[in-house]
Amino acid sequence: MRDLLSFFTRIPMKGDIFKAAEQIYLLNLIAFLVSIIIFFIYELSKEYLPALFSSLITLLSIYSFFGLLHLDGLADFSDGIMKKGSTEEKIRALKDVNTGISGTFSSVMIILGLFIAIYSFHGNIIDSLGFFSISEISAKTSMITGIALFRSPEAGLAKIFKDSYKPWYLPVSIFSILPLFLIFHIYLFAIFIGILISLIVGKISMKNFGFVNGDTLGAMNEISRVLTMWSLCFML
Repeated sequence: MRDLLSFFTRIPMKGDIFKAAEQIYLLNLIAFLVSIIIFFIYELSKEYLPALFSSLITLLSIYSFFGLLHLDGLADFSDGIMKKGSTEEKIRALKDVNTGISGTFSSVMIILGLFIAIYSFHGNIIDSLGFFSISEISAKTSMITGIALFRSPEAGLAKIFKDSYKPWYLPVSIFSILPLFLIFHIYLFAIFIGILISLIVGKISMKNFGFVNGDTLGAMNEISRVLTMWSLCFML
C-alpha cells in the first residue's frame, strides 16, 4: 500500500504509479486509515477550540493529507464542460494550465460546502468517525467506479489506471470495507452516493470530451466527498 499512499496522499513515501494502479482495489482501506487521523484532529480541535476554528483546522487537515490534486482536477473539469464550442475546444480548456472562472467557482463552492458540512455536523464519537471515513470512502469508490466503467484518453494518469484495472477491483474495494457495517450500520451504504456521482459525472465527461481522464476522476472524488458529508449530516 506504500505506492497508493505515495500517490493518493501527501504522506512522504516513495512509490511507483504503475504499482499504485495495480493496487487500486485497496484504495478504500487507505481512505479509512487516513480518515482516522482526520477524525482525531477533529475531535481534539473541537475539544479546545470554537467550532468555527475546529472546522477550519479539520478542513485544512483533509487537504493536507489528501492533497490538492483532485481539487485541481475538479477546476480543470469545470473549465472544460463550461466552455462553449466543439469537443476539441472543450478539451483544450480542460487541459489549459490556467484556471478559469468556472474552475475557480467550483473549487470555492466545494471548499465552502465541506466547511459548512463539518461545521454543521453534530454526533457522538462513533458518528464522527463514520462522518469522515464514510465520506472519504465514498469519494474513493467514486474514482474506482469511474476507472471501471468509462473510457480513458489515449495518454495520461487515467490511462495508466484503466490499463491496470481488472474486473474484480471494484467489487473487492467495496467488500473490503463491509466489516465497517458492524460499526456504522446502515449509514455505511452512503458510500453508494459516490457510485451515483461517478455515473453522473462520467456521463457528463463522456458527452463533453469523449473520455474520463484524471481531471474527471478528481471531480468525482471532490463532489462525492462533499455530498456524502451533507447526506450524513442529515442521517447521523
